Order: sequence, then structure tokens, then C-alpha cells
Amino acid sequence: MCDIGVPCHVIRLMMNWYTKVVMMVRWDNCYSSSCNVKSGVGRGSVLSPVFLNVYFSVTVDSLEKAALGCELYDKYIGCIVYADDVISLSSSVVKLQKMLDICYDTGLELDVVFNGKKSALFTVGKAFDVATDCLCIGHDSISWTRSLKYLGMFFTAGQKLESDINCLVRKFYTAANAIHSRNKYASEMSKLFLMKTFCLHLISYGCKCIYYDSKEIGKLNCML
Repeated sequence: MCDIGVPCHVIRLMMNWYTKVVMMVRWDNCYSSSCNVKSGVGRGSVLSPVFLNVYFSVTVDSLEKAALGCELYDKYIGCIVYADDVISLSSSVVKLQKMLDICYDTGLELDVVFNGKKSALFTVGKAFDVATDCLCIGHDSISWTRSLKYLGMFFTAGQKLESDINCLVRKFYTAANAIHSRNKYASEMSKLFLMKTFCLHLISYGCKCIYYDSKEIGKLNCML
């Protein structure tokens, strides 16, 4: 945090906060003895994604200095990070393997373990259907997939990046059917309120940053 210019008094304040964090287990009305939390950040905290980005910036800087990954208008976009969700972008499979090696090496320094079983390789472009050997991060192998989930959005491999709304549609119908089956005698306005509260956000999530073609838009409109 000192390297990125965070004032010393702010750093001392954060250290004071996080060195006093304790935890305990509650079972009904019984509590375990407390213990100090020596690592990690609070789940759901506003500061947690910021701290994780600062912590992981060492890896991003290493990739950028190695000139690996993609650039857009002279801006490095080879490694996109939001909290613990990381995407590495490369136009070359060989360079992508080098990026994974750097991630693994810096992870050892930061005490960060990359789980190959929870990772996936995804191709967009003319050669998306060409068979390619799996890559590795450390001792774990990473397999290629035709479907990718990132930050709650689903994408499918192809000559261009395409969104997959089928999972969103299934979630919408599941929630809508649950409302109708459990509220048979409710008024139409009550059902409409429940649909708006519990269903609408399921298909509108991410729509401001994802391009939907006319077929997908028509499919979404038919549901409303």
C-alpha cells in the first residue's frame, strides 16, 4: 500500500482495525471461545475487494512488465481482476502458459493458491474449435471449455464473444413458477409486485454491459 501512495496514517488505521479482528462460532444460543483472525478480509466488506486488488496488483504488474497479455489502445488489459475473480487474456496459447507460470510464481510469494479445478480455458476467434492441449498452473491442469461464467454472466465460445442467456431464463422461470404455485389466491397486483421484486433482476442483471442480439432481446421480451 505504501508503494501505491496510500498515506501512512491510513495504513496504520487499517492495521489497527485488522489486528483486532476476532471470531467465534455460534450454535443456537451457545458461543465458542474467541480466536484472533490473522489473515484474510471480511466477507461482504466494502473494503475487501479493494484490499484484494491491491494485494493482487503484484501479479498484474509482473505480467505487464513481462509484456504478456492483450493491450487495448496502449492500455494493458491482459489480466482483469475483480476481488478473487481473475481473467487472463492472450492472443497466443504459448504466451498464456507463460502468464499462468508467472501467476503461479507470484502466488507462491503472496501465499495465494490458484485452483486449477476451478479454472477454465476459453477461446474466442476463428480457431475456437481447434483441439488444443490443456495448460497447467503449477501442478494442476486446466481444461478447455465451451462455456464460461464470470461475475454471474455466462458466455459461449465462438468466432466472437457471445452471451448465453439460457441460464438466466431458467432462473427466471424457476422463481416465477415458485411465486405462482405458492400464491394461488393472491391478487394480481401482489403477484406483479413479487415478480418485479424476485424475478425481474434475474434477467436484467448485466444487461447494461452486455450486447444482446435481436433474437435474444425478443426471447427476453416474451418472458415479460
